[in-house]
Amino acid sequence: MTVHNKHQVWTNWSGALTCAPSAHIAAQSEEEICSAIKSAANNGRGPVRAPGTGHSFTPIVITDGTMINIDGHQGLVDADVSTSQARVKAGTKICDLGAPLLEAGLALANQGDINRQSIAGAISTGTHGTGLTLGSVSSQAAGLRIATADGGVISCSADENADVFNAGRVSLGTLGIITEFVLQCVPAYALRETGGRMAVADVFAQMDSLVKDNRHFEFFWFPFADDVLVKFLNTTDEPARPPRDGGGRMEQFAMVAACEISRFAPFMRGPLQRFLTNNAGARYMGADEFSQKAKVRHAYQAFPSDRDVRFNEMEFSVPLENGPDCAQELAEHMRKRGGNFIFPMEYRTIKGDDIWLSPFQGRDSVSISIHQYAKQDYRRLFDGAEAIFRNYGGRPHWGKLHTLTARELAPLYPHWDDFQEVRRRLDPKGLFLTPYLARLFGEDGS
Repeated sequence: MTVHNKHQVWTNWSGALTCAPSAHIAAQSEEEICSAIKSAANNGRGPVRAPGTGHSFTPIVITDGTMINIDGHQGLVDADVSTSQARVKAGTKICDLGAPLLEAGLALANQGDINRQSIAGAISTGTHGTGLTLGSVSSQAAGLRIATADGGVISCSADENADVFNAGRVSLGTLGIITEFVLQCVPAYALRETGGRMAVADVFAQMDSLVKDNRHFEFFWFPFADDVLVKFLNTTDEPARPPRDGGGRMEQFAMVAACEISRFAPFMRGPLQRFLTNNAGARYMGADEFSQKAKVRHAYQAFPSDRDVRFNEMEFSVPLENGPDCAQELAEHMRKRGGNFIFPMEYRTIKGDDIWLSPFQGRDSVSISIHQYAKQDYRRLFDGAEAIFRNYGGRPHWGKLHTLTARELAPLYPHWDDFQEVRRRLDPKGLFLTPYLARLFGEDGS
C-alpha cells in the first residue's frame, strides 16, 4: 500500500471537477483497502472515496479527506464456463475485461459505449448500454464483496445478505468500497453492426419495431438536422474480424473542429449539426443493403465507441412509453432555448430490474442523454432539459449532472427508505458520505 499525504489535485475526465484530498492511498489488494479505510477512520481523514477513472460528472468522489485508488486491484480471478460466472477484482477496467473473458469462453451480456470505467464505478452508478431485453451492467452483478467502515468485509448475493445485495449493486460507494464482483456472464458471442441515417419522422414512426426487432438499437440526433444516426447490433455466427487501428479519428477531428467553430460563431451550430449528420453515414436502407459494409466484432470490441472529445453530460431515464414524446420535446427545447451546443442527443432502451436505487428499478426504460462541450457552460442547456425529464417521470443517472436532492429523489424510488436503512447500518458515522452525498441522501440537515 502506498500512502501520499500531500494535497495532490485530482480531476475528473471532463476537467470540470477537482479536489485535493489530505491523503491519497494506492491499495493493491482487498487487505490493503480495508487497512486504508481503518487508517482514515482512526485518523479522522474522512470522507473516504474511491475515484475509479473519473468518468462521473457529478461530484460523488469529491473529498478533502481520503482518496483510495484501487487501480492496482484488478484482473479476472476465475471463470466458470458451466455457470457463465466470473469473479473480477473491482479495480478492473471494462476495456481490460473483454479479452480474458473471451479466453474463458464468456462475455458480458451488455455494456455501454464507453469502456474506460472501472467495473466498480460502472456498476455503482447504474451504467448501461442499450437493448430492451438486457439490463444495465449493475444487473449483471451476481455477488459483491464490500469493505465497510469498520474495516471488515461483507459478502452479499441474492441468497446471502440479500438486503445489502439489493442496495449494493447501485450504491454510489456509500456502503463502503466494493472489492470484488461475481458477474453473471453469457457464452462468448459476436455482434454485427449496421446503421446509417434515417429521417427523424421515420424513426419515431417505426420506433416499436426498431427497438423490438434488434438486440441493440440506439440513435443519435443532432436536433437541427432532419435525419438521425441509427446504430444496430445483433448477434451473428459470422467470424469476428479485428477492428481497424485508428478507426473514428476523422470523426473525432470533425467533432472537435465543429465545437471550436461553434464556440466563436454560435450561429453556425445549425449548419454544423446538419453537416455532421449528413457526413456521418449513408442513408439506412436495411441490413441486407449494408451486409458488405457491416462490422463483425467480438462483443467487447463492438460495444465501445471512440469518445475522446471532452464533454459534460446529463442523462435521465424515463418510462419506456414516455421515451419518444420526451425526446421530441427535448429536441424542441434544444433548438429554441438550449443556447449554443453541438453534441447530439443519445437515445437508448434498457430492461427494468429490481435494484433499489437503479434508474430502471421496476420499469423498462428509455435513457436520453445530452452533452455539452467541456469548454462551454452547460447550465442553460441542462436546466431546461432537466425540467422536461422530470415532467416525464425521469430518474437521473447517478454519475451524470442533475440538481435533484433527497426531497425530489425519494418519491422516485420505492425502496429509498430500505436503501437508507442499509446505508446507515453499514456506515453509521458517514465515513463514505461527502457533503454532496449527504445532500443527495438528506443527511445534511436541510
